[in-house]
Amino acid sequence: MNARVIARRAVVGAGTLAGVATLVLGGSGIASAATAQSTVWSKNCSGTLMTEYVSGGGGWQVRNYVNNSSGSTTCSGWIDWVPEGNTNHYYGLQNRIWVDSWNTLESTYIPDNAPALARVCVQANGDNTARCTAWW
Repeated sequence: MNARVIARRAVVGAGTLAGVATLVLGGSGIASAATAQSTVWSKNCSGTLMTEYVSGGGGWQVRNYVNNSSGSTTCSGWIDWVPEGNTNHYYGLQNRIWVDSWNTLESTYIPDNAPALARVCVQANGDNTARCTAWW
């Protein structure tokens, strides 16, 4: 078992103890419910990195949960993904979604098994900079 799998299990376990999410444990003791890892903001739009372990060969997956809490702007959210683990050369704008005012949308999942890394990004209309979480 590599250090990344151990770290992910520890984060999921800590989330369970803190009451962050209700988790259903599979036979291997790995959480199989979506867990929020971190959130990033662009004006009144947020993107939250959601992780989930899918048993039966699915492994780790991530998605972007984008919330637009503004009545005056739209925003977009996406996933940056690097299947080989080198963040200097990543695939940007994966599973991009646009969110209207006062709405929430979730992107589709993207695989995130080691050595892959992913992060979620959000950008409000009128913000010249995309805001991204740390790599997971």
